[in-house]
Amino acid sequence: MTSGQFLQSKEWETFQESLGRKTFRVEDTLVIKMPFALGFSFLYSPKGECTNLNEIKKIAKKEKAFFYRIEPQEKPGKPFFQFRDKEPKCTQILDLSKSENELLAEMKQKTRYNINLARRKEIKIKNQEFEKFYNLLLQTSERQKIKLHSKNYYQKLVEFNEIFIAYYNDEPIAGAMVNFYKDTATYLHGGSSDKHKEVMAPYLLHWEIIKTAKARGIKYYDWWGVDEEKWPGITKFKQGFSGKEICAPGTFDLPIDKFLYFWYKFIRK
Repeated sequence: MTSGQFLQSKEWETFQESLGRKTFRVEDTLVIKMPFALGFSFLYSPKGECTNLNEIKKIAKKEKAFFYRIEPQEKPGKPFFQFRDKEPKCTQILDLSKSENELLAEMKQKTRYNINLARRKEIKIKNQEFEKFYNLLLQTSERQKIKLHSKNYYQKLVEFNEIFIAYYNDEPIAGAMVNFYKDTATYLHGGSSDKHKEVMAPYLLHWEIIKTAKARGIKYYDWWGVDEEKWPGITKFKQGFSGKEICAPGTFDLPIDKFLYFWYKFIRK
């Protein structure tokens, strides 16, 4: 059971290319050329790693990349240096091989109550269009002071992901973007309205997504990021559905141009 497999998929590679980023495959590992200042760049393998470092160094030299960044499943040794995490280090994963009754029984009592409350309020869940979802993202961004990607970024992202929206009295009040890849459904982005928080729509929204994933034969529901210090509210929400918390060792950099890399680290500090 691993998290973030889709970040090594052909779909994610195509998405990166649509953003104007050059991509490579080394030992079937996706390597993305990420832009940096003054014409420089770095190489990045999201939720992956490459052991053919000679090939990585050749690409880096050609592309003026001064380091290579990975997020491996196991902590690498030298010459890698640990860096701040780019993607979530820990996540909560639900085992969807369990029955719906078992999943409900393992949830926290408050979560089950809120699912039932939303059902009594006749919240309706639909696969829906991008504009309504993006509007919910904007409302959440303004309310929580969260910086979003460009609208174009989400428009390209939705081409290989699915949007689910919860309606209350025909008004969209909560939405989620979910990736379905191999045996895992991953919750990528979500937003909610400022209105009607009392009907607890996000609880029923995710329960219906979980049931949809089960019906498709998906084995796991990956909540994509929990951290009680950085995101206490959303982490508590996700943990209410139960599941197993798994953590990767973090983000690691391989300096290619050591002089430039250590100046970069010094400036960031």
